[in-house]
Amino acid sequence: MGSLGYLLCKLGLLLLCCSVAANNEPLANAKYKDPKEPLEVRIKDLMSRMTLEEKIGQMVQVERVNATTQVIKHYFIGSVFSGGGSVPTPNASPEAWVNMVNDFQKTALSTRLGIPIIYGIDAVHGHNNAYNATIFPHNIGLGVTRQVLIQNPHSKCLVRPDRLCFLTVVFTC
Repeated sequence: MGSLGYLLCKLGLLLLCCSVAANNEPLANAKYKDPKEPLEVRIKDLMSRMTLEEKIGQMVQVERVNATTQVIKHYFIGSVFSGGGSVPTPNASPEAWVNMVNDFQKTALSTRLGIPIIYGIDAVHGHNNAYNATIFPHNIGLGVTRQVLIQNPHSKCLVRPDRLCFLTVVFTC
């Protein structure tokens, strides 16, 4: 092997050692997990640790029926969504919703970086996926009444069932 080949081999080995050493910090001490660190520092630290696959996965939202343990772990899914009629069990109680969301969270938190799932629900005119929840007329139906006094309580009622089920994003457009 010529001196140039020998030099390139040594340089490659040095780069490999440096990259392994740079990522060798235990995640338990990672800045992104420390709530005392400024948000910008935490974000920069987390982003520097993420692979391209993890970054892509965090931008993906899958429907609840496709959010298996294997899918969440393999694709690093960032968000799960329940569309119209997508429920954990027939006549699902708030407890069933909480258990389902907690199972998704446990799976997400068990991945390498432990990034929690964002859970979303389609609640255009009430959390109609929750058994016995209050259902309101569709937004356009409320709008044509031109009665603000009707619309404000509606907004407040929408939030309560979703909080009971620990849902973090509510789609209401």
